[in-house]
Amino acid sequence: MPSMTTAVIITTYNEPAWLDKVLYGYSLQTDQNFRLIIADDGSGPDTKAIVQKYELTFGTQRLVHVWQKDEGFQKSRIMNKAVATTDDEYLIFSDGDCIPRADFVATHRQ
Repeated sequence: MPSMTTAVIITTYNEPAWLDKVLYGYSLQTDQNFRLIIADDGSGPDTKAIVQKYELTFGTQRLVHVWQKDEGFQKSRIMNKAVATTDDEYLIFSDGDCIPRADFVATHRQ
């Protein structure tokens, strides 16, 4: 039986230092068979720079940055927009300040 396609949706807002640590954690996963979708609730250019840095690691097919204008706390709206960008069968949701342990994705996919 083929394994399900998987995406990790990470919500973030103006915390580029944390997002850098989180994306580094995903770059070290024991199971690399997943896509990353950054659900960005209006962050500035520093966050965009972090995403672009990790596009070199993951590639633009595996790392997608979904951004919306800052109109106050709109986490649910940006999460819905992020979900709408993918047709992956299994979605893992996390926050932009949660650094995953090395087997985080593998454990979910099991």
